[in-house]
Formats: sequence, C-alpha cells, structure tokens
Amino acid sequence: MNQTVIQKHAWNEDFWQNPWDQGGLIVICVFIATVLFLILLATVFGLVDQLEMDRCEEE
Repeated sequence: MNQTVIQKHAWNEDFWQNPWDQGGLIVICVFIATVLFLILLATVFGLVDQLEMDRCEEE
C-alpha cells in the first residue's frame, strides 16, 4: 500500500518536471477558457440583441 503511494508521488513529481506536460496542460486550459469566453460573449450579445428587438417592437 505504501509503495503504491510512493510510486504515484514519484509519477506526479515526474509530470511537473517535464516542460512538455506543463505546456500541454496550459494549452488545454487556454482552449477551455477560450470556449467558455466565446459562449459567454454569444449569450451576452444574444440577450442584448433580443432586448433591442423588443424595444423596437414597442415603439
């Protein structure tokens, strides 16, 4: 049991020492953040457009 924990800890240390793994993790995080940001923009501009259409119909 204790040896398994040591092996996982060693693997975790190896992961963070490898710059390619860190770069891959950064790319994945940036991609996810970009997708979420685009969804947020689409939602905001969709609501703004709908509010403007409602105002035009009232006048």
